[in-house]
Amino acid sequence: MTQIHIKIMKPKTGGLDPVTGTLRFRPVRRHFDAAKNLIIAASFDADLSEDSELTVDLLPTTPAFVWQVVELADSPQAYTRYVEVPNSQTKVEYADLVEVDPATFVPKDMAGSQLLKVRRAATQSEAEALSAQYPDVLVFFDETATTMKAAMAMSTLESITAEAQTNAALAKSAMLSAQSSADSATATQSDLNILASNANTLAASVANDSQTVADTANAVAAKGESAIATIDSTVQAVKDKAESASAVLPSTGTPEGTTEEPDTDTDTTVEPKAKKAAVKGA
Repeated sequence: MTQIHIKIMKPKTGGLDPVTGTLRFRPVRRHFDAAKNLIIAASFDADLSEDSELTVDLLPTTPAFVWQVVELADSPQAYTRYVEVPNSQTKVEYADLVEVDPATFVPKDMAGSQLLKVRRAATQSEAEALSAQYPDVLVFFDETATTMKAAMAMSTLESITAEAQTNAALAKSAMLSAQSSADSATATQSDLNILASNANTLAASVANDSQTVADTANAVAAKGESAIATIDSTVQAVKDKAESASAVLPSTGTPEGTTEEPDTDTDTTVEPKAKKAAVKGA
């Protein structure tokens, strides 16, 4: 059931006034409902309240029937509408109901428009051909063929989806591999930079050590030359002093080991010594 809210007013000077009266509701045409009950075209009445309002519950309409509503029935102001009632869980305003032609049930705002034409086809390809041939005609074709075509299309979509997922996984794996390779290359470059730095430090240390050794060797050589020069000078000084001493010393006789006969002038000198020897012996 759908709740329909109705409010009817009448004009007066400076505004509106409520009205009183009865509304009569009747389904147009007998029909069967969803429970397979036969619904006859019988009417029922409902009165407006003092505020000129009314809420009624009506069966939603189908292609088999519409509702006839007689406003202010049995009065000079009576007016008849034929309306569709939607299947709604919320209250619907009477003014929003679609008014239809009671003979065709076609909405009044579509009066004069072309009615829908329908054709049927056995296959989708035939339906496409008919649709192209009759652009203003709605073409239906076999549901089984449609289902099979839809299943094939769905299978194709699933295959494409699976392939796309596989490609995405491969791309992700390749990206991770590339990232790993990049990280390894970065680490290798860092190691090479460290080795190069160590090599430069070692080379600088070797160069410093070589310079130190060279400087030490030069210093030792310089000191050696100075010592040699000092020794040479000392030796020369000793030689010079020796020569000077030799030149100053007096002659003391025949050197030891000679057998030369003594000179006659020295006999007087030897004799006293011999005498002294003899005296000493006695």
